[in-house]
Amino acid sequence: MTVNPYANHKNDYLRNQVMSASPNKLIEMLIEGAIKNIKKAGLAIDNSNIELANNEIVHAQDIVDELKFSVNTDIEGDIPKQLVSTYEVVGNELVQANVHKDKNHLDIAQKMLEEMLDAWKQITK
Repeated sequence: MTVNPYANHKNDYLRNQVMSASPNKLIEMLIEGAIKNIKKAGLAIDNSNIELANNEIVHAQDIVDELKFSVNTDIEGDIPKQLVSTYEVVGNELVQANVHKDKNHLDIAQKMLEEMLDAWKQITK
């Protein structure tokens, strides 16, 4: 088994980025991570690698669930409810993508997350 000498440095770098990130930056990083997992799942489906596709979709689902559960629903107004609802729709699209190995569902989830990421970046400038 070959050990990548740079793997530990990469992990240390990522750990330092997460530990020093603001809450707003963490949300941005999570959304970006989910998008990355969705893209990797799409490539895995293209390559008929069902196991990898499943793993990547599950990782994206886990991130979306974490984002959904992190919404402060005690805040008044419609925004928290809309965020939770959007995360639920994304989660459902990911489930359908995984069950059917259907890239159309992945595309919908990715587009929704990309729109959320763009909006998040605008409001946290």
